[in-house]
Amino acid sequence: MRKYLISLAGALVLATGYVAYPLITVWHIREAVRTGNTAYIDAKIEWPTVRETLRSSLTEYALGPTPVVASGAHPPKPGLWQRIKAGISRRAVDNIVESYVTPEGLPRLFGAREFHRENISGEAAALRAQPWHERARGFWSRVKRAEFHSPTTFEIEMADKNDPARHYVGLLRLRGLEWKLAELRVRSVQTAPA
Repeated sequence: MRKYLISLAGALVLATGYVAYPLITVWHIREAVRTGNTAYIDAKIEWPTVRETLRSSLTEYALGPTPVVASGAHPPKPGLWQRIKAGISRRAVDNIVESYVTPEGLPRLFGAREFHRENISGEAAALRAQPWHERARGFWSRVKRAEFHSPTTFEIEMADKNDPARHYVGLLRLRGLEWKLAELRVRSVQTAPA
């Protein structure tokens, strides 16, 4: 009976670790971006697929969703202003992704936000003074969905800290014995009026 309980406890610990590992990976990626740990960021993100999925989702986020057309009907031809806006938006998204979706660019982007908080809003000192468990609680409160699609695929959806209508959806894949961020999307969600 004792061996059975020890085996059961061991299996429970392994299962808990397996479920917690992708969440811990997401937390460590966030902290690495915050502290500028480019080596960790580079090791945990699959850059080509992250750039590709982020580029397409940011373009849709900037332009709005593609209108649904009934089968057999032709989509309406966009006007001049819509075509100009689409071209400028795609170019801007491409430039942002190429400049900031890199191991060095993500901490710079985070640093720009910190500069704004410190010099304009004045909230940076309070955020820096927070202990890790307070930051973890804030992180966890923004998680809207976390689920395994398969034993090697995990998806997490989080609300933006400053804009609850903007969500980030990350897809992690198990590569060997470690989880890596393979896809990242930004999407807009409708929030209920207050």
